[in-house]
Amino acid sequence: MNQEHQQPVFCQSCSMPMLEQDIGGTELNGERSSDYCKYCYSDGAFVQPELSVEDMIDICVPHMVETGMEASAAKAILQQQLPGLKRWSPNRDRLQPARIEEKQAFTIAGIAITTTNADEISGQGQIGELWSRFYSPDVQSQLVAVRTDGDAYACYCNYENGTAGRYDLIAGAQVGTPEIDPSLNLGTVAVPSAKYAVFTTEKGPIQSVVYRAWEDIWYWFAHSEVERAFTGDFEYYGERAADPSSAQVDIYIAIK
Repeated sequence: MNQEHQQPVFCQSCSMPMLEQDIGGTELNGERSSDYCKYCYSDGAFVQPELSVEDMIDICVPHMVETGMEASAAKAILQQQLPGLKRWSPNRDRLQPARIEEKQAFTIAGIAITTTNADEISGQGQIGELWSRFYSPDVQSQLVAVRTDGDAYACYCNYENGTAGRYDLIAGAQVGTPEIDPSLNLGTVAVPSAKYAVFTTEKGPIQSVVYRAWEDIWYWFAHSEVERAFTGDFEYYGERAADPSSAQVDIYIAIK
């Protein structure tokens, strides 16, 4: 299996992005850890085994402040991220694919950004703002004319380097044709026919359950023989996601 793009995107102790192989800690046999960074883990053991998750949050906040983030925002992000990581929840049942499904090609119209996982994890991301724009009256009024139903999609495409590089994310709706009125201020993406591993989130606050699901998805692929295709992945927000306080979302990951 080609592991180059299968590594977890962040350390399972401190949530530090692990986009370079030399960031990984070491096991007793000298091999790189696929779960933990070198600052948290060395020679098969945690560097500071006495730490609690609250201690780790306090350690990480100043590093995020150095990137320009407000301390309160950094702490809020870490309080959401860290408790679900492997070190702090070793017995948590992680998501497994609910099913393998083949889907025919379809088209999504909406608004897009270009970002990286490192930016999103660090709090310098754009995804939150993208969704705010998507649900604005201006964008929704344009989609009414072309969408086939009331469901929403978030499509990840045009990957430059798997999980390590830039990618495009389009928040949109399914449309019946790739050709839409050019006067509409919308972009389109053609999602190709593909085989998908489908992960279904827990039911809960939409932002939290989707974030935790992606943690589990990255972890599952890092420890699975199944390889991602990176031809286009998407989150599907159907009827079960209508209530953002108690939502359930399907995440489709293209596989080889």
